[in-house]
Amino acid sequence: MSNKLLTTTGLLAGTAAFLALNLLADRALRGARADLTENELYTVSEGSRKLVQGLAEPVSLRLFYSEAIAADIPNIRAYAQRVRGLLEEYASASDGRVTVAVLDPEPFSETEDAAVAAGIQGVPVNDLGDQLYFGLQATGSTDEREVIAFLDPRREESLEYEISRIIHKLGQPHRPVLTIVSALPLAGQEPAPWIGQQGSEPYYVYEELQDLYDVRLVQPGATALPKETELLMVAHPKGISDHLLYAIDQFVLRGGHALLFVDPFCESDRAPQDPNDPMAQFTVDKSSNLDRLMQAWGLEIPGDVFAGDRVTALTMPGPGERRQPIAHVYYEKLEPGNLDEKDVVTANVPSILLSTPGIVRRKDDASVELSPLFTTSTEAAELPTSAVQFMPDPERLLADYVPGGKALTIAARVHGTVKTAFPEGRPTAVPPREDETPPPSGPDPDFVAESREPINVILVADADILADMFWVRREKLFGQSLAVVQFGNGDFVLGALDNLSGSNDLISIRSRAATQRPFKVMDDLRREAEQRFAAREQALNEQLRQTERKLSELQSKKDTASSLILSPEQSAEIENFQKERLATRKALRDVQYDLRRDIERLETWIKVVNIGLVPALLCVAALALLGWRRQRRA
Repeated sequence: MSNKLLTTTGLLAGTAAFLALNLLADRALRGARADLTENELYTVSEGSRKLVQGLAEPVSLRLFYSEAIAADIPNIRAYAQRVRGLLEEYASASDGRVTVAVLDPEPFSETEDAAVAAGIQGVPVNDLGDQLYFGLQATGSTDEREVIAFLDPRREESLEYEISRIIHKLGQPHRPVLTIVSALPLAGQEPAPWIGQQGSEPYYVYEELQDLYDVRLVQPGATALPKETELLMVAHPKGISDHLLYAIDQFVLRGGHALLFVDPFCESDRAPQDPNDPMAQFTVDKSSNLDRLMQAWGLEIPGDVFAGDRVTALTMPGPGERRQPIAHVYYEKLEPGNLDEKDVVTANVPSILLSTPGIVRRKDDASVELSPLFTTSTEAAELPTSAVQFMPDPERLLADYVPGGKALTIAARVHGTVKTAFPEGRPTAVPPREDETPPPSGPDPDFVAESREPINVILVADADILADMFWVRREKLFGQSLAVVQFGNGDFVLGALDNLSGSNDLISIRSRAATQRPFKVMDDLRREAEQRFAAREQALNEQLRQTERKLSELQSKKDTASSLILSPEQSAEIENFQKERLATRKALRDVQYDLRRDIERLETWIKVVNIGLVPALLCVAALALLGWRRQRRA
């Protein structure tokens, strides 16, 4: 009896201790977390931690989530759990600088009114008209707000960056002034039918930059940079004036940081359509350069050739009726192997798509150092830009292709001490038109003949990298514009500017890993099963087509007068063909059934192995350990 009493007392004491420990852990270890997922889906990156810990102003996050309505939508319900966990990680890492509130906008409630007022997009999910709200509102200390109207699971990989970008914007009252010099319609265009000009939306990368910087857009024909410029971006400066080129030269030599995009052939530079000259689109000059600066720095980007690469070329349907897939050597899809993995700007960029990129070269007597960021494979070749000016022929380019045997540099960091490209000082002023602002004239009292410290410039020999068509696809979701990112062009541009402005936190934020974990082994086995049945299914389909064709030919031979009267031979032949068709269809259904049965059998076995085998092995191990201990005790 004493042993039973002792055992019972021990069990009760253990249960009480277990409950007390759980209550204590719930109170004392509320902020303790352990993310055991392979891709760390519930953990923010080190860059996000540093970002929230360095906020100058607090940020409040409100997650609007219709929990009851989403109960019957498994993918939304699971995604909402991951979003909530990620937001709690932000709050935990911020030491109180970021606060999180989760609100359930039930139908006809004040919370639903608040969600609508905040700009959260309600999505109808059933015939009753119930609205699913799943969005995020962020508020800064000055009541400045940012909203993600609907958290789309398809964009989960960029979720952490989006949230960190919003927090960074709201938590930093001062936004650096970014001046952009460009001949491209980055801010969009209003339609002008009288000159054949169609309207266009702003570049997506331009919209992203406006969220992070105080952007000033300057045309290449201008004569000066805004005085408040803190960071400079030059994108396809076609027709740049000498006065503006002088301003860029002095900005860089005085320690300003710049991101430069020049292009020997910019495909996205589209001239207005001229009905009187249909060839104007092909004959317009699409090149841009900064040759005067490049020469002073000991660099060159040839204007008559581009870097073609059959290894990184994008494979697409070719011209002609057959449209067989063929490598388009003027479209380069750069993978991580072509990007500098040691540089913080390109380390986490998944891929980049370019069009007719130029080649960056360093002269032998150059005083600057060139650190490549984008490079081709060693199979690259220098191809003439004239080959792509008029309806490029990918088959001809590939047939005449001769590998150069060395990798070509497309983008690079430029670092070192340089001299001015204007040793004579400020260019002589040209009398302006009446509607123009007079350019600066006379000697420049702040003239710099040589850089005071090594310059910090990133040079890219391609401007098409900025155009939407090369990296992002625009879609409409519930009336809202949605950008589906396909390549990492925007990641590079934003990361490069963040780096040049002195902030590496946003660059280091990794893309969120995908949560779909397919059974890879099962997919491989499914493909093998499909291959086994593919030949038989194809033969039966061909037999069915022949049978139906013969039946159609037999019926078409009847003349109009006797169309309702069939001879016994015709009736028998038609009946045989119909039976054959039914038999073939049945055999085809049997093949498809066998295929599904084999696939389901594979799925069942893999699920048994994944779900049942591990617990069974643990049970066997536990029983073996128990037997070993009893034997040892005996």
